[in-house]
Amino acid sequence: MNKAAFGIMALLALAAFCLVPAGADAAGEITHDGTNVYKVSTSEDFTIVYTYEPGETGEITYSAKVVDKSGNTQSNAVSPSSGSLDSGFGETLTVSVPSKTGTYKLVVEYSLDDEKVSESEYVFKAVNPIVLTVNLTAEDATLNLEEFGVYFYVDGQKLDDSYKTITLSADGTGSVSYDWIADPEGSKHTFSVQAVGGASMIKGLDEVHTFYTEDNDYTMIIVLAFVILIALIIWAVTIYRRPIKNYGKPKARR
Repeated sequence: MNKAAFGIMALLALAAFCLVPAGADAAGEITHDGTNVYKVSTSEDFTIVYTYEPGETGEITYSAKVVDKSGNTQSNAVSPSSGSLDSGFGETLTVSVPSKTGTYKLVVEYSLDDEKVSESEYVFKAVNPIVLTVNLTAEDATLNLEEFGVYFYVDGQKLDDSYKTITLSADGTGSVSYDWIADPEGSKHTFSVQAVGGASMIKGLDEVHTFYTEDNDYTMIIVLAFVILIALIIWAVTIYRRPIKNYGKPKARR
């Protein structure tokens, strides 16, 4: 009986441990509607919330910043960057997405009566848009197709935010473009443009195009090339300044 009671107590203790939030960060939270991939030099709204843990009291304040992958703080990247909160109520922060592509973090520190109690992070990526363009031509220029809607499809998946209304010129030609904000895996992809109501008489629709994406951040390549260049200059200067030794045989005396 004692063994059974001890086993039950152990199970209850384990369950209680599993229900305890992992770390103090559980009290602070950052949320955002949508993905975590954004176009460079734009702005995004985030919501932060701090909720009192059992037994906590005091004035809730916060400070927010955006850092790059090296931990460098980006200037003027969050507005407001500090302020006060009410427990359980959200506050909107506007983040200015950096102009340089890369991975960044929104870091928010929470304090009670000026003493830090929690920290939360939100990782996001700043990317250059991938511009997808298709030229369109109506087989019959007299068709009444002044305006019609299309969607872009990437790798066979419809992009719900890609709806465009197209206007063809008098000769039946036109084009449509879409800025795809994404950080896709792999480098080879396909896309197509499809009309909402179908328009089989227009050349360019439903055609599958192949395109390639790549990482446009050449920082490490530039740094490596610069280091190699400096090393070559040092090596060249060392060779040039090295004294020339004459190992020839001395002339014979007469």
